[in-house]
Amino acid sequence: MPNCDFYATPTDHEQLLHWLFKESTCRVFELSSELEQPLTEFRSVNEVLPKFDRPSSAGDLWHSMHLQLYVLGASPPFVPRRVQLDPEACNGATFRYAAEGWGLVQLYFGAATARGLNNSHTNHNSQKRAEAWAPTMPRMQDVELWDFKKITAFSSRLNRQVKNLSVARIGSRPILPGALKLWKDGVSLLPYRHDDPAVLLHSDA
Repeated sequence: MPNCDFYATPTDHEQLLHWLFKESTCRVFELSSELEQPLTEFRSVNEVLPKFDRPSSAGDLWHSMHLQLYVLGASPPFVPRRVQLDPEACNGATFRYAAEGWGLVQLYFGAATARGLNNSHTNHNSQKRAEAWAPTMPRMQDVELWDFKKITAFSSRLNRQVKNLSVARIGSRPILPGALKLWKDGVSLLPYRHDDPAVLLHSDA
């Protein structure tokens, strides 16, 4: 499961999304829909970033944005899964939709909170992991229907682009320009605390 944890602000997310939509080799979906709403497919940067400004059920702003990327030609046509809900636990809602599939690529964006900046994240299943878990999730499409070579090639390009946009790192985690500015302004890059002298930041400049 080749993953990449990195630090980025909405300005940094915007740059990565511009690359993603320009590359045009995947479709971009939200991980889960709003209650009783269809699953959103994003077709531009301007459709994604405002999602950070929507209030949560608690009234504050969302601290993350979870995307699922469907690599074109890597499986049969993508179909969202309808998820039945308990209306007593969901304010009367009875369903939502989810983006599921063994070969979908995760792109999770983190945002700043009062504690610091949450990391962003990419990942996807390997064929071996998908085959191991397939018997426990019979609702999912057969693993054999997915082209994991094509998925891995796309995921590798995505991770390289993250690293190309980065200007520093903590350990193996790339730091993009907006996130580095926050760090210099005293904001922690979670779980790394800005005031911890043991934390070493390496510049890629």
